[in-house]
Amino acid sequence: MRTEAVVRTRDDFLARHTPAIHGRIASLDGLRGISILLVLLGHTALSDGAPQRLAVFSHVGNIGVRVFFIISGLLITTLLLKEWTKTGTISIRQFYLRRVFRIFPAAYLLIGVIALLGAMGRVSLRPHEAFYASVFLMNYHDFRALHLGQLWSLSVEEQFYLLWPGLLLLAGIRRGLRCAWAVVFLAPILRACIFYGWHASDTAMTKHFETVADSLAMGCLIALQYNQLSASERYRRLQARPVIFFGLALGLILLGNALFVVNRGIFYVFGQTLANIGTALCIDWGIRNPDRPIGRFLNWKPLVFVGMLSYSLYLWQNPFLLGDSGTFWTTYPTNLAFALIASLLSYFVVEKPFLVLKDHLSKTATRSIELKPELQRPETEPARSTRA
Repeated sequence: MRTEAVVRTRDDFLARHTPAIHGRIASLDGLRGISILLVLLGHTALSDGAPQRLAVFSHVGNIGVRVFFIISGLLITTLLLKEWTKTGTISIRQFYLRRVFRIFPAAYLLIGVIALLGAMGRVSLRPHEAFYASVFLMNYHDFRALHLGQLWSLSVEEQFYLLWPGLLLLAGIRRGLRCAWAVVFLAPILRACIFYGWHASDTAMTKHFETVADSLAMGCLIALQYNQLSASERYRRLQARPVIFFGLALGLILLGNALFVVNRGIFYVFGQTLANIGTALCIDWGIRNPDRPIGRFLNWKPLVFVGMLSYSLYLWQNPFLLGDSGTFWTTYPTNLAFALIASLLSYFVVEKPFLVLKDHLSKTATRSIELKPELQRPETEPARSTRA
C-alpha cells in the first residue's frame, strides 16, 4: 500500500509539472525568427562594407543566442515531460535519434564544405577548428574561428542534450526541478569564481557550458513551472497588462546587457542572469498569448517561415557575414544574399528530407509503443512512472 501511495504521489507530481500546452507550442517559430534576425543583424554590422550606422547593433546577436537557449530548454523539457506522461518513461534512444536526424546532416554538411575549402586553400581555418566543430566542443575552442565559430552555441546545446534527458529519467522530475533551480542560482556564483579567481576570458565567461547553463535551465523551468504560473492570480494579472509586463521584462534585458559598459565583471556575474529572466518572461508571454497583437505578430507567416529557416541561417551565415574579407561573397550587401541562398538550399535539399524521415521514425516508434500491452494503462488507474 505504501509503495502504491508513493507511486501515485510521483504520478501526481509529474502531472502537475507537465505543461498544459496542447499541440504545437504557439509563437515558437516566430520567436526563433526574431532570434536569428538579431544574430544576423549583429553579424551583418561586423561584416565587410557594412554601413557604420549598423555598428550600434554589433552585440544584439548575444540576445538572439540567449533566446535560442531558453527556447531549447523549454521545448526539450516539454517534449520529455509529455512523453513521460503518455508512455510512463523517456526513451533516450528515440530522443537521440530525433536529435541526430534534426541536427547532424546540415551541421556536418557545413563542416565538410568548410573543411574541404580549407584544405584547398580557399578559406582560412584556425588550427583544429574543423575538429572542434565536428565533436561539438567549439565552445571550448579559441573563438577567433570565423567560418565555424557560430557552432559554439550548437555545441552548448549538444552538451545539454547529453545531460538533461538522462538526468530527468534517472533522478526523476522532482529532483530535476530542484537541479534546474540550483543551476539558475549557482551559475552566477560560478561565474564570479571563474572571473575574479581565475581571470577567465570572454570566451569562458559567455560560451563555456558551465557559464551559460542557466539560460537553458531557465527554459527548463518555464516548462516545469508552466502550470504553477498559470494558476497564479498575481502572475495572470501582470501578464494582462502588457505595458507593465514588457516594461519589466525589457528593462531586465536592457539593464543586464548595459552592465557590460559599466563593469565587465558585474555583467558576467549578474547581468546575464537579469537578461535571462527578462528573456524568459517575454518568451512565456508569447506562448500564452498567441491571440494578442504581439502574439499574432509572432505567428505571422513570414516570421514563422524565418523561424523555420533559423537553423539553416544560423549554420550558413558565418562564412558569408564573418568569413575571410576581401571577397565578393563576404562583402555587404551581397553576403546577405549568399547566406540566404545557402540557407534555403540547406533547408530544402538536406534538412527537410531528414525531418520527414525523423517524423516517420517517431510515428513508427509511437505506434510500436501503443501496441505493447504492458505499456497500456488501465483507464481506471492514474498514469504511473518509475520516478518523478
